[in-house]
Amino acid sequence: MGRNTYSGKVSNITVAWKANAGFEENLERIITQKWIAMFPLGLEAWAEHRRTGYPSFMPVVVNNSGGVVHTDQGPRRLAYPGEEITTNEENVRYAIDNYLKGPDNMATRVWWDAKK
Repeated sequence: MGRNTYSGKVSNITVAWKANAGFEENLERIITQKWIAMFPLGLEAWAEHRRTGYPSFMPVVVNNSGGVVHTDQGPRRLAYPGEEITTNEENVRYAIDNYLKGPDNMATRVWWDAKK
């Protein structure tokens, strides 16, 4: 048996609109459909998930980040590529120190993803 054996429900959201549902439930319904439509544009769908927290995903069973990335939140950004640091180190360091507000890793939130 594999290590990813999660069998619980991730969400109770259905496609059908429920007029009597609360704001959060209907928001999740809308954003989940939006995420499905944006799925072919992977980075846009990822940004939407980071922005809203929807859709709900299965929990991560194996976290290969060495504890850097929080299991419940997933990666928040991509780190600067090694080639960028090699060819543009001064500006990359300036950006990390002045704009990133954290270490250059996948757990540090970008400026528009400041909500916790």
